[in-house]
Amino acid sequence: MRSFAPPASLLLALVPLFAARLAAQEPTAPAPSSPSPVPRLVTRFAADVDPAAVLPEYPRPTLVRSRWLNLNGPWDYAIRPADETTPETFDGSILVPFPVESHLSGVARTIAPTEALWYRRTITIPSEWSGERIRLNFGAVDWSCDVLVDGTSVGSHQGGYDPFSLDITDKLREPIAGEHELIVKVLDPTDAGPQPRGKQVAKPGGIWYTPVSGIWQTVWIEPVADAAIDRLVIEPDPTTGTVRIAADLTDPALAASTELVASIDGTDLSGTATADGSVELRLPSIRWWSPEDPHLYETTIELRRDGQVVDSVRSYFGMRTIEVRPDANGIPRLWLNGEVRFLFGPLDQGWWPDGLYTAPTDEALRYDLEVTRRAGFNLVRKHVKVEPELWYAHCDRMGLIVWQDMPSGEENARWPLDGTELTDDRPGAAIFERELTAMIRARRHHPCIVAWVPFNEAWGQFRTAHWTEVVKRLDPTRLVISASGGNDFGTGDIHDIHNYPGPEAPPAERRRAAVLGEYGGLGLPLAGHTWQDEANWGYRSYESPEALQEAYLKYIAELRPMIESRLAAAVYTQTTDVEVETNGLMTYDRAVVKFDLERLAEAHATLYEPIRTLDRRERSFASTVAYWRFEEGTPGELVPHDRNRKEAIAARDVSGHDNHLYAYSEANAPRSTDDVPAAIVPLTGEPNRGALDDREIADGATRDLYTNPGRSETHMDVIETFAFDEFTIELSVNVNEASRIGVLLGEDGRPNPNRPEAPLRVGIDDAGCLVVQVVDRQREVRTIRSIEPLATDLWHHLAIRCDGKRMTVDRLVDGRCVPIGASDCVGGMVLNVGVWTIGRGFAQDRVGLDGRALLDEIRISAIALDDDLLLWSEE
Repeated sequence: MRSFAPPASLLLALVPLFAARLAAQEPTAPAPSSPSPVPRLVTRFAADVDPAAVLPEYPRPTLVRSRWLNLNGPWDYAIRPADETTPETFDGSILVPFPVESHLSGVARTIAPTEALWYRRTITIPSEWSGERIRLNFGAVDWSCDVLVDGTSVGSHQGGYDPFSLDITDKLREPIAGEHELIVKVLDPTDAGPQPRGKQVAKPGGIWYTPVSGIWQTVWIEPVADAAIDRLVIEPDPTTGTVRIAADLTDPALAASTELVASIDGTDLSGTATADGSVELRLPSIRWWSPEDPHLYETTIELRRDGQVVDSVRSYFGMRTIEVRPDANGIPRLWLNGEVRFLFGPLDQGWWPDGLYTAPTDEALRYDLEVTRRAGFNLVRKHVKVEPELWYAHCDRMGLIVWQDMPSGEENARWPLDGTELTDDRPGAAIFERELTAMIRARRHHPCIVAWVPFNEAWGQFRTAHWTEVVKRLDPTRLVISASGGNDFGTGDIHDIHNYPGPEAPPAERRRAAVLGEYGGLGLPLAGHTWQDEANWGYRSYESPEALQEAYLKYIAELRPMIESRLAAAVYTQTTDVEVETNGLMTYDRAVVKFDLERLAEAHATLYEPIRTLDRRERSFASTVAYWRFEEGTPGELVPHDRNRKEAIAARDVSGHDNHLYAYSEANAPRSTDDVPAAIVPLTGEPNRGALDDREIADGATRDLYTNPGRSETHMDVIETFAFDEFTIELSVNVNEASRIGVLLGEDGRPNPNRPEAPLRVGIDDAGCLVVQVVDRQREVRTIRSIEPLATDLWHHLAIRCDGKRMTVDRLVDGRCVPIGASDCVGGMVLNVGVWTIGRGFAQDRVGLDGRALLDEIRISAIALDDDLLLWSEE
């Protein structure tokens, strides 16, 4: 079999210590790989790709060794049926580490799930490395690979995003110093398999992109001692001003005979391993890592055996804290280093028209981040891709905060549908766990990362609560966004919604911060800079940079009131155009920045201004999920009821979340009335001119209103599926004798299949008493019944509140709460997919129990509101 070595010039450049010896070898090199002959679109950085020195930077910035040999460059490749053995002949040359599908690889073809991609090259072990262990390192290979040296297997790996290392010493033919054959076999099913793959699909289009297969990050070898550092664990503790440094060794059996010594450069701080093998250093003072001052402590770690240094590596760490807690207004916010910090940045997908997953050069890798910083962003959301570690090192040094997505896999759960996920018995469950764990282990060193995102938009979403707990256990120092824009289960540190194109904010909760994980996506295709000539798209497209920027700045202005109220972070889609998507801040080829970056930075600065003190009304409405005032109708007339007209809204949700109410037909429509409880709502000071008259008896049907998210185009914050860990239900009701055995407000569904109760029912029993019934998260039915009947022909202002532990029902009299009853209600309301109704109930899979009452000012909130924040409370 033919083999080859990389050009001597490459080795000379990367290993100057061995230049003379390597030059003397004069290895014969093949013709260098060149890009594929039909480029669709390339960046200017492609011209800087030198086949003799591809991505020459040391690829592991958190564990740096001085001696190493870069194996990037031309390799042989072959594509064969997956069940065939090592090819006798190869198809040509491929430029590693560019994916085989990419232009820069020189191949630019896809591989089928039934095919294998083979790589081959010669490696030359310098004589100076004799007697040492030789480690072969891969930054990432997508997806499954087997590695052979000199015809013998040295290991295998599955996982398209995590680095791995193999000790190849014992498989090298004698003499070790000299040439050896390295072969890598890769299998990649792309979307035919259950493995995490992000946005790769066999048939790209829309928001789904070209597959990425094979080696796509740097490959290198390095010599180490028998006892060497395989992985560092550096854990800063800002609360004590200390940092703990521990190491996993390449041979754990040697741990007892070695000691770790660490020092922080530029100081006299150093320490030797304690009984558990770790080193703890105490800093005399803390210099925080932040966007304004991204300070890093450069560190040297030595491994000693019998008093001799057997391994020495360089690393770094940053001191910073991140948490969610209430601000002075009681609204959960993101706190960086003890200060409230609004985070704002682009969705960054990390795709390149010439290299796909792999940036052409390190300068290119930095460029996107530099533009992001110049535009005044402080955040990057790395979207369903894990970057090479150098990308995170650049963020560390630039002060860019990162939210890191887990790449998605498998099929998608129904979406948007909070409380819904795929079944537990996923074929890719074990793969997901392994790769999720590997991502966190490989990237948790970086201070720039402040949040992990296990799922995006229900893509492959399953066991959401479980994986949230797993991530918290693996890394308790960071936040968890359980499902960015996905189906919410009330878990994690952040409630994250997506909304296109304009911004929206989820209601404030007691515990979780409210975040807009994606919005925008404003498109501008520029001729000569698109992936294809036609059929490019954005969520909303414009014809000029001026029109695009005007729309963008309009949305920025809309964000500020949301920030004042409750919004803790926002993510704009996106950094660059990607394939047929033209909604980037830059074109896909990075040739054109579509915006005036200085103007953007000025606008973004307004988002970071301090939060003012909110008044009582603003604090109350920060948590509103739906608010129906019944102000629209004409007294005495039926509410709008033409179900064939989307705009025929019976009662508008004035909260801004579009949970509008509809009437099914004329026979089911209640009437509007001006018989209201008061002319002014005390909390808001707003006039109260209309209410709902549901007293008329329908012939063979109930007169009621219901929610319909499809009709109202409610995308997120849908009341039917909202995860009510806490809640407040406010309603004003005027009952008469005909109101008995009726339901005033409820949610359809049967969360306990063997029991008749609906998730929520607020009504009147046959004695005229108020009955509130809720199924809690433990699926227990919790009931509160008033001791006395509600007085008839009198308005009652009711407040039903649950703080996640207890539920209370109060009646407001003269602006003060008078208790009616209380009950346990563990975890809030059961997760359920059901229509909310006004004026009827639901039991045993049947609608009924007509309410027949006057109703007004119904508001649903995501927390148990304090007394002074209720609609009918008075200061």
